[in-house]
Amino acid sequence: MFKSLFGNPKRHSASFSWANRALGATGLSVLALILLILVGCAGSGAPAQGASEATPVPAMPFDPAGTVYQIVPGSSEARFKIGELLRGEPKTVVGVTNQVSGQISANLDDLSTAAAGPIQVDARTLITDNDFRNRAIHTRILLSRVFETVTFTPTAVSGLPDALVVGDEAQFQIIGDLTIIGITRPVTFEVTAVLISPTRIEGSATTSIQRGDFDLFVPSATGVAGVEETVILELDFVAEAEQ
Repeated sequence: MFKSLFGNPKRHSASFSWANRALGATGLSVLALILLILVGCAGSGAPAQGASEATPVPAMPFDPAGTVYQIVPGSSEARFKIGELLRGEPKTVVGVTNQVSGQISANLDDLSTAAAGPIQVDARTLITDNDFRNRAIHTRILLSRVFETVTFTPTAVSGLPDALVVGDEAQFQIIGDLTIIGITRPVTFEVTAVLISPTRIEGSATTSIQRGDFDLFVPSATGVAGVEETVILELDFVAEAEQ
């Protein structure tokens, strides 16, 4: 459902007051995503002022017998989709970036040990079809000059077959923690992957989140009467075996 007035400004006043102080201190002038994206501490609060983003630590151990596949930036794409009511007409806003990184570990003969490392999306590079909207995303919604990445940290994989051979397609779920602007929530991605060759995996993943769960306040804009609460996060990925 569309939310008129883009949510409750009072609910977000504290977080935006903090953000403005942080941005002012660095001389910067300051849904998204998912999509997503992904650092910070678990929980619902933002990190302390001036805190830097830490390198995420893998939550799933990699099998030493498995092959490590690296997600290829430039050949992969992360997207968010959200509906808005623009001048009385429904519109789907799509934000995209090809700056995605992460690792997958798989022993193709025994997928019971398959795992994935943290998947990061460079929030600074997300763009839509409107420059004004892009500025709002980066300076007032995702605060991407402070929170540079959206991070998904997998904790479990469910529904994989026992093994894969070239040409096989697998449908499964990856469960984990999604962090956007320092707020972390559990999510599950539905994944479809194809083993193109022993050294290449291609696939897609999708999930949905609620803006309010990540405190993603959308500022008012001329002609926009409302923005949906649900955000679709999608990832098309190409992963190649490390040499």
